[in-house]
Amino acid sequence: MKKIIFNRPVITILILYIFVIIILNYCGYFLPEKNSCLLQQTNLKQVELTGKVITSPIQKDDKQQFILEVYNVNNKQIKKEKTLVYLSIIYNVNYGDIICGSGKINIPQKPTFPYNFDYNLYLQQDNIYTIFYQQNFELVDKKTNKIKYWSIKVRDNIENKIDKFFKKPYSSIIKSMITGNKSVINKDIKEDFINTGLIHILVISGLHIGFCTTIFMFIYRLFGLKLNYVYILTIITLFFYVLLTGATPPTVRAFIMFSCILFALMINREPLIYNALALSALIILIINPQTLFTASFQLSFLATFGIIYLYPKFSICFGIKNIYIKYVWNIICVTLSAQIALIPILIFYFGKLSIISFILNLLIVPIIPFLIGLSFIFYFFSLISAYLATFVAFILVYLLKLILYIINYTSNLSFSVIYFAVPSIVKILFYYFAIIVMFEFKNNKKIIIVLFCVICIMFINPFEEKTFIKTFKNSKNITTHIKKSKNENIIIFKRLKKDKFYFNNLEQYLLSQGIYEITEFQTNFNEAIDNMQKIFSKITIKNVKLISNN
Repeated sequence: MKKIIFNRPVITILILYIFVIIILNYCGYFLPEKNSCLLQQTNLKQVELTGKVITSPIQKDDKQQFILEVYNVNNKQIKKEKTLVYLSIIYNVNYGDIICGSGKINIPQKPTFPYNFDYNLYLQQDNIYTIFYQQNFELVDKKTNKIKYWSIKVRDNIENKIDKFFKKPYSSIIKSMITGNKSVINKDIKEDFINTGLIHILVISGLHIGFCTTIFMFIYRLFGLKLNYVYILTIITLFFYVLLTGATPPTVRAFIMFSCILFALMINREPLIYNALALSALIILIINPQTLFTASFQLSFLATFGIIYLYPKFSICFGIKNIYIKYVWNIICVTLSAQIALIPILIFYFGKLSIISFILNLLIVPIIPFLIGLSFIFYFFSLISAYLATFVAFILVYLLKLILYIINYTSNLSFSVIYFAVPSIVKILFYYFAIIVMFEFKNNKKIIIVLFCVICIMFINPFEEKTFIKTFKNSKNITTHIKKSKNENIIIFKRLKKDKFYFNNLEQYLLSQGIYEITEFQTNFNEAIDNMQKIFSKITIKNVKLISNN
C-alpha cells in the first residue's frame, strides 16, 4: 500500500487535490451565494430568463422538467448558469432549443431534519442552485449539438421500441437499465430495489458501463481485431453510449474510469490499475470539484477500489483448483470486496443495510450482463424482424419476472433491513484505515492488538452527546427533540399546516440517531393520537400526549 501511494505521482496529486477541495469547501468557496447570479432574483415576483435547453424534457405529472443554461436575465447578460425548469406540458420543448420565458425563481427546499434527503444540496453538486417555475414560453432559436441530437433521437427510438414490445413494469426497468430513464420506474418497485440493496441495477453507472465494456470488447474480438484496436473501438463505442443515455454525471464518471483503465491496458501497463483509477477520479474532480461530496462518486470509486484491493487477497484463499468452484468463488470474492468497501458509506447516506443484499447480489448481478446483452440484441432485431424481437422480448420478460419475484419476496421479509445510527466522518475514515491495517500488518500482533483496542473505544463512544434540546422549524411544523438520557427521548410536535411527508421524515431522522423508542410524543395534531403507532412503523411510542396550540 505504501508503494502504491508514494511511488505513483497521479495518486499523490489526487490525494493533495482532494485535501485542497475539502479546505476550499470548509472555507465556503463553493457556497451558492458566491457562485449564483440567479439566487439574487428569488425575491422578485416575476423574472424573464433566456437560455438553452441542455437536457431532454422529462414529464412530471402536468409539467415537464429540464435543465436550462441561462445567459440572460431581464435583458441583461450574465455568466452562464444552470437552473431546473418546470413548464406546462402544453408547450413543445426539445433539447437544444433557445427559449425565453417569465416566471418565479425559487430556492429548492431544504430538509426539516438532518439526514433526510437534501434535494437542495443534490442540485448544488451539479451546480444548480435554483428552480424556475416558467409560466410562458417563446422559442427564440435552435442550437443543437449534432452528435448529442442524434444520440437523443436514437434513445427515443429505443424507448419507443421497448414500449411497443413490453408492458409495464418490464418496459420501465429495461428503459432504466439501457437508456438511463429512471423517471418511469414505479415508486414501490424502486423502494423494493433499495431495501434489497439492488438499486444500483436500475442506475447506469460503473456496474453497467463495466458490463457494456465487456460486451463491446467481446463483439469486436469476434471480428479478429488486435487487442489495441479493440480497446480503442470500445472507448469510442462507450462514448456514444454515454451520450445516448443522457451523459448523466454517474455515467460520465464511469466512462472516464473505464477509459483510463482501458488506456492503461492498451499500453501494456496492467499494474497501473491504481493509477488509472486515480487519474479518472482526478479528471472528474477537475471538471467539477463538488463531485467529491456526492454519494454516487464515493460509492462508485470505493466499490471499484474495494474490488481492486481486496479481491486478489480473497481469491487466493483456500487454494481452490476446480474451475467451476473457482468461478463461483471468484464471483463471491468480487461481491464481498465491493460490499466491505461500501458498508460505512451506505449506512452514512441511507441509515440502513440490507442483510440479504450480499446473497441477492450473488444471485442477481450475474444475470445483469445477460439482460443488457439481450436488450441490445432485442433492439437490433426490432429493426429487422418483429418475430425475432418478440422472441428475445419473451426471454427478457421471463428473466425480469424472476428477478422481480425474488426482490418483492425478500424486500417484505421483516429481517431484510437493519437500521443503524449514522456514523461520524471520523468513524468512517477509521473503518477504512482499520481494513488496510488488518491486511497490510496481519502478521504483526502488536499492531492488531492496538487496533482492536481502538475499535473497542470507538464502539463505546465516550464523545456522544448525553443530553440535548434541538428544535427543527419550517413553514408547516415545529418539532422539538429533547434527549434526557441515552434511552429517554421526548418529541414535541406542533402542526401548523398539512405535511404528508412529515412523519416519514421524522422517523428517518430518529433512526439515523439510533433511536428506536420514544418515551413521550407530545402533539397538537389530534388526528394522529390514536394512530401514532401505525404512523411509525419502525419506532415504538410509549406514551402519547395531546397539547394545546399555544
